[in-house]
Amino acid sequence: MFRIDDPKVGANMNEKLDKEKELWNKINLLREEMVRTAKNKNLDFLDDEVLALSQALNKLLNEYEKLLHEK
Repeated sequence: MFRIDDPKVGANMNEKLDKEKELWNKINLLREEMVRTAKNKNLDFLDDEVLALSQALNKLLNEYEKLLHEK
């Protein structure tokens, strides 16, 4: 059984929180880039460039969701 004050448990929790923050920051940056790209080129969201960014965003969102379910 693990104790909450066990250094290994605390380090593991901090690692997961850091990973969660890192992924969330990447998600936000990618979303902003996708919207900026679409606006700058007057593109709709079916354009190849915008779709590629959208797919990358979805990949990060899936990683984030998996990380949340590991808690």
